[in-house]
Amino acid sequence: MAVDTIKLLKPLLVDDKRSKHKNEVIIRALQITAEEFGPFIFEPIEMSMTPKRAFISLKRNQNINAYIGPSDEAWGNEVITIKIPIRQGLLNYRLLLVHQSQLALFSKVKNLDDLSQLNAGLQHHWATTKVFKSHGLKVTTTHNFEGLFQMLKRSRFDYIPRAIYEAYDELESRQPDLKNIVVEPTLALYLPMATHIYISPQEPRIARRLEIGLRKLIANGEIKTILDKYYAEDISRANLKNRRIIKISNPTYRGNNIENNQ
Repeated sequence: MAVDTIKLLKPLLVDDKRSKHKNEVIIRALQITAEEFGPFIFEPIEMSMTPKRAFISLKRNQNINAYIGPSDEAWGNEVITIKIPIRQGLLNYRLLLVHQSQLALFSKVKNLDDLSQLNAGLQHHWATTKVFKSHGLKVTTTHNFEGLFQMLKRSRFDYIPRAIYEAYDELESRQPDLKNIVVEPTLALYLPMATHIYISPQEPRIARRLEIGLRKLIANGEIKTILDKYYAEDISRANLKNRRIIKISNPTYRGNNIENNQ
């Protein structure tokens, strides 16, 4: 029986729970399909890639044959997209990292028009950046992720939108340097976006196996159990039910039945 080898980028940070979560979902999807598809090899690849470079590598089936990232309709035309959201809709919500001196200003933000008066700090290649620009929102971009935090610290822009499972960890891991930066307590953005698995077009068997495995994990509830294992604390801290939610439509994303029911 053939052995399926999944080549996925190794996380840059060893203790990054985002990568641990993604890897566990992938591995469990492979394990739960072992009876039908046989053995597998999970091979982390030690390389750093932008999404653009990962897309090219996937198309060519070079270095990696799987990639996990935000939904992008354009990718679906040239690589295989498994349209099952592995974070179960959690990526839809963003919290705002702000300078504590600006808390009074953000407490007055009630809608998208109010938000449009403020300037967001984003990386140039993020899917979120594309969405913000499509709405004419003010954006300052950088190629340097760490630079975002230093720029916010120096008030070069007003806020950094980060996913619920990113905001607290990113802020706390940079203390005491960012002692004046906080997670804004009254707002959250709702921006429809899912985390998808993309597979090289030369690997349809792996794509089929992972999709079957993910559907089994949804059916038996395990995909939510894995999600809670890594993110339950962040979800609780975010306290979304007591925040004002500002909705931002995403023209680049069309959910399917699974995603729209999250």
